[in-house]
Amino acid sequence: MTSERIEQGGLDQPVKLQYSVPSMNYTNASGYTYISLRGIGNNAAILSDSTVATYQDGVYTGMMVTQSVPTFDLQRIEVLRGPQGTLYGRNTTGGVINYITKEPSFEFGAAGDVSYGNYNSVEANAGLTGPLVDDKIAIKFSFHYDRHDGYYQNLAINQREYAGNSIGGRIAVLIRPADNLKLTIRGDMSRSENSNAYTNVHLTSLDGGATDDTHPLGIFSQPASYFTTNPGLLSPADIAKLNGGSIASYYGLVQNGQASPDSLKTGTFTNWAPTIFKTKSSGASITADWDLGDVTVKSISGYRYGSLYNTGDVGGLSTPLLYVSPIDETDKQYTQELNISGKAFDNKLEWLVGAFYYHMDGAARNAYYLPTVGQTYLLQTNLANPAGSAYAYNLNATTLTPLGSLPGAFPSSYQTTPFDMPSFPGFPGVPAEASPRAGSIPSTPFMGGTMTQKSDSYAAFAQATYHLTDDLRLTGGIRYTIDRKVAYRTLHSNFAYALTASTIYQYVQAGYLPPEAYGEEAIASAAGLCTNARKAKTWRAPTGMVSLDYDAASNVLTYAKVSWGYKAGGMNNGECNTSYDPEYLTAYEGGVKAVMADGQILTNLALYYYDYKDIQFATYQNNGSRVLNAASATAFGVELEYAFRPRFAPGWQLDGSASFEASHYGAGCFGDPANLNNAGFLSSPKDACPATVVNPNTGQVVPIGSSADIKGNELIRAPRWKFNAGLQYATDVGDFGNLLARLDAAWTGKKYNDIWNGKVPGLDQSADPGYWVMNALLGWTSPDKRFSAEVFGENLTDTRYYINRNDTNIPSTAYSVIGVMGTPRTYGVRLRAKFGSGAY
Repeated sequence: MTSERIEQGGLDQPVKLQYSVPSMNYTNASGYTYISLRGIGNNAAILSDSTVATYQDGVYTGMMVTQSVPTFDLQRIEVLRGPQGTLYGRNTTGGVINYITKEPSFEFGAAGDVSYGNYNSVEANAGLTGPLVDDKIAIKFSFHYDRHDGYYQNLAINQREYAGNSIGGRIAVLIRPADNLKLTIRGDMSRSENSNAYTNVHLTSLDGGATDDTHPLGIFSQPASYFTTNPGLLSPADIAKLNGGSIASYYGLVQNGQASPDSLKTGTFTNWAPTIFKTKSSGASITADWDLGDVTVKSISGYRYGSLYNTGDVGGLSTPLLYVSPIDETDKQYTQELNISGKAFDNKLEWLVGAFYYHMDGAARNAYYLPTVGQTYLLQTNLANPAGSAYAYNLNATTLTPLGSLPGAFPSSYQTTPFDMPSFPGFPGVPAEASPRAGSIPSTPFMGGTMTQKSDSYAAFAQATYHLTDDLRLTGGIRYTIDRKVAYRTLHSNFAYALTASTIYQYVQAGYLPPEAYGEEAIASAAGLCTNARKAKTWRAPTGMVSLDYDAASNVLTYAKVSWGYKAGGMNNGECNTSYDPEYLTAYEGGVKAVMADGQILTNLALYYYDYKDIQFATYQNNGSRVLNAASATAFGVELEYAFRPRFAPGWQLDGSASFEASHYGAGCFGDPANLNNAGFLSSPKDACPATVVNPNTGQVVPIGSSADIKGNELIRAPRWKFNAGLQYATDVGDFGNLLARLDAAWTGKKYNDIWNGKVPGLDQSADPGYWVMNALLGWTSPDKRFSAEVFGENLTDTRYYINRNDTNIPSTAYSVIGVMGTPRTYGVRLRAKFGSGAY
């Protein structure tokens, strides 16, 4: 896509690319960028690699928090679909998006634009280029700023959210010390902030869980009669203590909330706390191009930094239930690429060899709080698995007795997290924690953790094209990659530790476990907790491609290609010892690219078949995202791109694309997310369907959680159908200049956000239905092309949709579907000016 196409199509942000590229889905939520090409997309996991790689002027940007690149100052955008890695950069399975900025010019040039629209939106871009030393050194500056007020109203705090602002700048210096040597030094920096909250889409009750979204304390909100009709949960004496009320009222925790509205219909939501997402990105690079005649040498050295900070309500409810502060991630990466290319055998052979190195230092931390209930109260009620549950295997019913009354000492090592969590009243020899008021954020998270990771990737690659005839070309490429990751993970939780200690104590007392099971390390291990647990993994893989291109006519190219892709495994934040495996893809593709009717019609048609092994996917468990591997998946797709400029209608152009994909997971058994509270699910998500355990109290064999076979389900964020069409009319009106009118419409079909495809009872709303987005632009350009003005409108029909939906569990009470809403109808005016004959 050229800079002209970017301007005419209103592609001023990467999120809008998906409406012009077939089989592409692009979402920016929670500060992360989710890019999917042909059903292969990024996973929502901290410090994970990108499945679809992005590059800025040849520099790989591996961090999901830095992949949202403002499209100002761009010369072009390139989108390559399918496995990559034999020509440059890092290997990918999904594809590549290249952002190529404008080079400094040895001639003076300047450009700028400013726009204003509804929601008090303001955007400004400016660029300046020119020589420092004639024909030797040129420099370029560019600047970007945008902001807008909140799109939607948060009724719970009477505040508009979904506001945003960003600012960024770039500098580039071009040095030509010799005619055959070019050095380009670049630097950039950007900052952004938004309040795009996850809102409640649907709340699903677990066993004994939430009654509705105004009383989301679940079993804590149930009246005494509930425990009378469900014997075994509370003793008769404790039921009497409730005096007909609930556990929540007994402890003074009653805080009824507002019912969640239909956010898409009303443009409102009821999150009890404001949301903040902040991202920072910066980088520098040096690119050297050295032309030695028959051989060209290229070196790209790059550094990039990115950070994400997030606080806010996690459950999307008006009752203060779950709060995260913070999710904090920082990444520093260094890359070095060297390639040598040339021609041989009278230019019949074109060849390239290269090497690539990538190093990343990443760190992440997170802390989750229970503001309303507070973990003190959860511990005092000693609620693990209720004895009345069909899946329970604990020995004693829940009581209203503080855990401190149980015999035995509770070690304190795993009651202190990196966030200086205090411990609890009733624990011998430990200072008491002040009880927070309902709705306040307690000083003690119920769960917190950190992760640091070092990643190194080494690769050598080569590709060659041989011209068998003037019309027939054979291309082959190979790559060998070594990936190594070392992670240190800490996961602490007073809540999990105390509940596990209580359960183990009961087992020990009953004789089902030996006394040593009640030791500090044994309890922590059973609870899945750790301190600086080290995990190191190394993966190696060869990949490559073979293709055959044939010029069927002077303006018709046909091709067939087979390529092999690989993406390294990794480690999940919020776990201690586990890792996930690499994924592998074999891709078959064929197609035709043609210019017909004497240049009036341009068409690109592609067919592909993908065969995956160990495909990675993200799921939300234990209040965080987690990457797992499915054994296999396949996808078949067709893509069409077209442009039509009829001579019988001068000035008119019709362009667009369409794609169809049928994708399916192979057989695989994974735990049903609606049963997260059932014992055993989190520790054995890939057990056979159904997984079972022996109840030590009764000897009965019972399931430890529902599970679902995903065979036949569609890939995540892989809609079957996508269409987009643009109709444009341009005309010269003489001394008045030129006029341009353009209308774009894009349809995105139904897509799924989890591997269960919305089939889990109560979680059917995790799928996004299809929707249309229509944009329009009316522009004027002066006769000398220096000035222009535009009136634009985006999402003209004010379609309401979610750009992302997640399944997330709320401790002990509910499983909810939450979502980030898309941008409503916006409109405004834009003025542009250009001066000089330089790059602008």
